[in-house]
Amino acid sequence: MDENTLPLGKALAAVRSDVVHPGHRRCPVRMGALDVEWLPYAGDAGLVLITRDIRIRHRPAEKRLFLLHGVKGIFLTKGGSMPRWDMLCMIVQHWNRIEPLAEVTGPWSYSLTRAGIRELKLPASRDGSR
Repeated sequence: MDENTLPLGKALAAVRSDVVHPGHRRCPVRMGALDVEWLPYAGDAGLVLITRDIRIRHRPAEKRLFLLHGVKGIFLTKGGSMPRWDMLCMIVQHWNRIEPLAEVTGPWSYSLTRAGIRELKLPASRDGSR
């Protein structure tokens, strides 16, 4: 879980042993770490990132690390104005579709909304490459 979804990460970690978040006792990512610091860890560890920060897919340095380290990302694309409880319910509602994705080799990205989960394409670079 990304720090911008920390309350959700803490709630899920309380009931699932396979969920970690920044500051969690089994996660080396410290609170306040920059995206460029923790993206390599998330990808190399094979974790599924759950975040509201859709811009990770667009910022050149973060996008490069996302691809290089095979990050697996679930983006809460309609979660910005959604109350935390509703976001948690949405994640739990679709967990049976999220969990199998952990076995799929990254990099990949999916959008999660109340309607469900769908694949997102990483935006092309200005030079036309991924």
